Amino acid sequence: MKVSEEKLWLHFLSRWMFVLPLPILLLFLSIGILLSSSGNAPIELAYMIAASKVPLGLRLLGLALNLLWGSVAIFFIALARLYRIEYPIKSTFLGAIGVGFIIPMSAGNLQWTVAMDMANRYIHASAEQKEIIEQIQMTVFQIVESRIDVADLFWGLGLILFFLMARKTIPMFIHVLYLISAAIMLLAYLSLVFGFIFPFATIPVFWLVTLIAHISLGIVFLKKRKATTSIEIANSEKM
Repeated sequence: MKVSEEKLWLHFLSRWMFVLPLPILLLFLSIGILLSSSGNAPIELAYMIAASKVPLGLRLLGLALNLLWGSVAIFFIALARLYRIEYPIKSTFLGAIGVGFIIPMSAGNLQWTVAMDMANRYIHASAEQKEIIEQIQMTVFQIVESRIDVADLFWGLGLILFFLMARKTIPMFIHVLYLISAAIMLLAYLSLVFGFIFPFATIPVFWLVTLIAHISLGIVFLKKRKATTSIEIANSEKM
């Protein structure tokens, strides 16, 4: 890869890695607003019931989901471009995984629009109508979750490909963090496929190690970009 091209993607990734945590923080904020407004309702109904009281929480959630999966898609596509010369086949698959995050993005839109529509109907519905709306919402929630579960699989596979391509150039502790993150999401996906109980206590671990990995990788890319710039300057002086 030409130094100038490598510098371009390092320049982008060294900044993008620090953008990735922002949608996660927005997601936490929106979920907090929703849960605080939904009472003791099950998670399948929490979004709809909360939206009937405080629509802002659901609107923020829809925005957060789109930003989250969109930022991850760009992350994988940019990594694929960075390593496309050294690992053409692996990077092609990684880029395809990035594009595949359109699936959870569409699920986020579905969850957002349907729950908001159901919430508007729920406000003025009779007791009997509310039961029907709740059943519809629970079915929609299950459909949405089945699509979002694809993101768990894609996340795990994408990070494994990243490890195979960058294991010699990225510090191992970052790979360990990402592999822990990947293992948790693959476990979540397998729990759906094989029907065992997923240990939700691991979710805080997932967010923590992922955020630390993002920031650490951003620092590494920033240092690599500066080193690449120094090489270019040295080469230009020789010429």
